[in-house]
Amino acid sequence: MNMKYFFVGAIGLVTLLTSCSKQVEIQLPYEGDKIVVNTLIQPDSVVYVRVTRSVPSDVFDDSGYKDIPGATVTLTEDGLPVAPMQVQEIKGLFWYVSQKKAVRGKQYAVAVAAPGLQSVTATDTLPFPPVIKNAAAQRNTNRVQFTLKDCPGTGDYYRIRIYVSDTSGEYGGFRPFRLDPAFNNNLVDFFTKSNYNSLVMTDERFDGKEVNFVLQTADPINSYSRVTVEVSTLTYNTWKYFSTVIPQKGDGGNIIIGSPVRVFTNVQNGYGIVGGINTRKLVFKVE
Repeated sequence: MNMKYFFVGAIGLVTLLTSCSKQVEIQLPYEGDKIVVNTLIQPDSVVYVRVTRSVPSDVFDDSGYKDIPGATVTLTEDGLPVAPMQVQEIKGLFWYVSQKKAVRGKQYAVAVAAPGLQSVTATDTLPFPPVIKNAAAQRNTNRVQFTLKDCPGTGDYYRIRIYVSDTSGEYGGFRPFRLDPAFNNNLVDFFTKSNYNSLVMTDERFDGKEVNFVLQTADPINSYSRVTVEVSTLTYNTWKYFSTVIPQKGDGGNIIIGSPVRVFTNVQNGYGIVGGINTRKLVFKVE
């Protein structure tokens, strides 16, 4: 993804929305080169950390953000150091990868130091998994439904995505969608005229309830496809990051022209996001 966000130096994660890009002229003050750290930490998975250098908002580099030679990346779990991160090249990008899987209930901190740049740190925890069931869709329609059971009184945050896949749930292409207004009257705050690759929301309108979501895809789901409904619970940091990135995207992934929205970061002295996420998937065949 080569979308340039208004937030200087913020890059999209591999697990974020993918889209086309549109370049626009934006003049914003540049605070100098800083370290950009991006990682979404998932329970029962090793930790992948991407470290790059920020660039001014008026610089468009189609080759992507530059790695920082000589960077030192440290991961701690509840204040205790985790085994040294190993550098791996994944799809042409370099990542710092832990040798140990993350555990829910622990607090994780990432610290990065690099020659000539101010050191940065960021911390987050890992949320409970979402409770989802009853995913279904009928052939020759564009409606996908599932049920979400929310925990009461905890202030939960969610991201919803749909993609076609094989029986294992492996990614096969995101399907743009929106909430179907004919079936989700209690979620009116999240209605949109446009379709998006993900829906990010709080549980404010359905705290502690079991809610049946009906999603309207932009195009009918092929009856021969396996479909995956992916629901993620997010920490506040992750939700805040996603919810400030999405307003800068319009139809087709174009930047929305207007007042710039500063993308949220919890990286002290730098940019990016160190956030917790917990994802569950329902894989099913269209009936």
